[in-house]
Amino acid sequence: MGKFTAENFKILVITVLIAIGLIVFSLSGSGPFFSSLFGTVSAPVLSVTTEMTEGAREFVNLDGMTKAELKAQYIALSEENRLLREQLVDYFEMKEENASYENILSVKEAMPDLGLTAAGVVGRDPGDLFYDFTINRGTLSGVSKGDAVITEMGIVGVVEEAYATSSRVRSILSEDTQIGAVVKECGESGVIRSNIQLADDGRVYLDYLEQDTQVRPGAIVTTSGTGGMFPTDLLIGRVAYVERDAVDSGYHAVVVPYVDVKTVSDVFVITSFDGKGDLTMHLPTPTPEPTAEPEAEEEKDA
Repeated sequence: MGKFTAENFKILVITVLIAIGLIVFSLSGSGPFFSSLFGTVSAPVLSVTTEMTEGAREFVNLDGMTKAELKAQYIALSEENRLLREQLVDYFEMKEENASYENILSVKEAMPDLGLTAAGVVGRDPGDLFYDFTINRGTLSGVSKGDAVITEMGIVGVVEEAYATSSRVRSILSEDTQIGAVVKECGESGVIRSNIQLADDGRVYLDYLEQDTQVRPGAIVTTSGTGGMFPTDLLIGRVAYVERDAVDSGYHAVVVPYVDVKTVSDVFVITSFDGKGDLTMHLPTPTPEPTAEPEAEEEKDA
């Protein structure tokens, strides 16, 4: 008898599984026709693996097993395969969780003065034009309406509604979102806003720039802290280009956010920071056009 190798063993296991399946199936059809069919199909395979079967008889003693024992063996092998698949899924889930925990720690270390709650995106409305979404943290986790939502890369949006265990986030692309911002290179400030055309392209405006604006393409835009909703120096995006407003002849910059809100899956909610809710720091507004002073009325003769 030849040497029983690992390769032979693999072939043997495959053969045994096929044989067990056919035998179990035969429990409901053990007539002469099925016996003949089984012999015809299995004969070539058994002929090739006879030597291996003899060598592994102590490992799986098929000759000494009853139909019930073979069925039990088949069920046991199926269960083992199921458990192995579950272990593989658990491994990848644990790997993702470890990566998420490392991300949480790195963000909290980088922003120690902020109160942060980690959350996952659990729902999106395919028909939402501004790509708002739902997260799996709410008031029970300290989240409240108006809280800023970020990732390690920058601003995502703001909590629009907070429920017990979930919250709806209004994205940075929404026309209802306004964020005080500043261009780091030149110190010029403005307000981040959007509209339906820009949202579809994944971009926002930096509005209310100066008439002699020094903002240039490639400049980095961060939060200014005005409005009391976002802390200062959080990344927003990078300037794509600067253009003149069609309505008031002012200037605005088109900004590409660092975070793609259309695909983001893990976020942080800023539940507390110094200056949160300070409404004395109002967002910039358009400078009103100067108006002519009314002419003084002529004194009437007494």
